[in-house]
Amino acid sequence: MSEHRDASDRLTFDFNSIQSRCYQEVTKAIVVEFGLEPAGGKVRGLDEVFQDFKRDNEVVSLEWDSWSGYIVNAKTKSAEPLVREIAGYVSTKFNS
Repeated sequence: MSEHRDASDRLTFDFNSIQSRCYQEVTKAIVVEFGLEPAGGKVRGLDEVFQDFKRDNEVVSLEWDSWSGYIVNAKTKSAEPLVREIAGYVSTKFNS
């Protein structure tokens, strides 16, 4: 797990050991565990997939790309504590 801020100063956690084939499983588990709702459609490219989710005014992006692996990103400042919780969950449940 790698914690950093992206170019837009958003808190981001990367899990480079999580493969693309696990995106759906990991994302579904996070959505259920944290009571998230979709905040837009899923976008799928050749080397990436991502979708925004929300809980109240907290917006997070759950992503995968070939450079970073699985990514949890705080799209709003208010989502930073939630992103930290999600990162801990992913680290415990899926990061091997």
